[in-house]
Parts: sequence; C-alpha cells; structure tokens
Amino acid sequence: MCPAFIIVAINKNWYKPFYFFGVVWSKLILFFMGFYIKIDKPLDLDITQPYVFVGNHVSMIDVMVMVSVAKRHAMVFVGKKELEKIPIFGYIYRKTMILVDRSSPESRRAVFNSTKEKISKGRNVCLFPEGTVPPTEMELGKFKQGAFSIAIEHQIPIVVCTFLDNKKRFPWSFGGLLAASKGIPGELRVMTHEPISTTGLTINDMKNLSDKVRKIMLEDLKKV
Repeated sequence: MCPAFIIVAINKNWYKPFYFFGVVWSKLILFFMGFYIKIDKPLDLDITQPYVFVGNHVSMIDVMVMVSVAKRHAMVFVGKKELEKIPIFGYIYRKTMILVDRSSPESRRAVFNSTKEKISKGRNVCLFPEGTVPPTEMELGKFKQGAFSIAIEHQIPIVVCTFLDNKKRFPWSFGGLLAASKGIPGELRVMTHEPISTTGLTINDMKNLSDKVRKIMLEDLKKV
C-alpha cells in the first residue's frame, strides 16, 4: 500500500498533490517485480480535461500499470464495496476510491454523485468494464455498463488502454500472490487510444459505446 495513499486517506483534499507519489510507488513495485512498461504511443491528453479511463482486467498489477501509464492524470478508481471489509487495506480503499454495491440502486446513484464531485475537482475516473477478472481461458469478459453510463451522463471522453501482457506476466489466481509462481518478469505492452467523445450522446447510445470500446480491446488483444 503506497504511503501517499495512507496520507490521502486522512485528508481527501490532498489526493491530487500526492498522486505523483502513487505513480512513483507503482513504478517502483513493478520495477522490483521485474516488469517494465512499453506503451505503443504515449498519452497526449489535455490535462485540464477529465476523462474516464477503461482497461481490460486480467491481473493484480492492472491498477499499478494504469497509474503508471496515465501518470499525468490523477484518477480515482471505482471498485467493489466488498473489499472495504479487508482490515487496514479496507479503510484506505474506502477513503481513496469510489465504492459501488452493484446489488443496490441507491449505491449506483451514490456513485454517480461521487464521480460528479471528483470530476468537478478535475480528477479522472478509472473503471475496468468487466467488473472482475474473467476466467483465464476467456480473452475478455462481459462488459458492465457503469463506465459508459458515467462517461455519457457527465459528457466526458473515454480513453481506452489495453494490457497485452499483464495476464501472462502476473496472472490472477485464487490466493492472490500465488500468481507470482505462474508468471514471468518482462515487458508489459500497453495499447493506448485517442479519446472517444461522448458529447451529445445519451443513455440510449450506451450499448453502442460499450460495443465500440469492446471491439477496440478485442482488436488489440489479437496482437498477444
């Protein structure tokens, strides 16, 4: 757990200044694990414009890779509410992330209000549309619509990042760190894309937007 995020858990207003330390911490962890990131093209985004970042979810290192790739764009992640029950980690998780209970309509509405607040402060939002790590044999899991709903309702662009090697290098497994014994150090390729505008889109366009992002990721994954 990054010390910077422990500090941020005390005062949420410090999130953006301390995000840089989270980036450094993530890069250090990846480095000492034997990983190095190779981006097909650096992100060239307007730092004054908030975005919704999305990526495929395949490994425990996905968050660290995303933070490292989008190092100039302080973001908050939307994650499962169940994880807040983990001792110590859960407290920091709750303070630095937007939590959603997918079984509760009230929780989904609270997520909308929370993301609106974060976006108004110039922060970006990151979600993994699959919602969970799919089975190893599955290339890309079924998408949930949260990321696309947020992007459309707030009229902000979506930035797609596809991780080509995270599953191979550090696969998810039951028991978490047991995955390390199945992985191998090396290059982590990331495919980045130009922002997808949501200006003028409505909730009726959500499925088409989701399908467009899914098609991009599937095309990228053919390069694996």
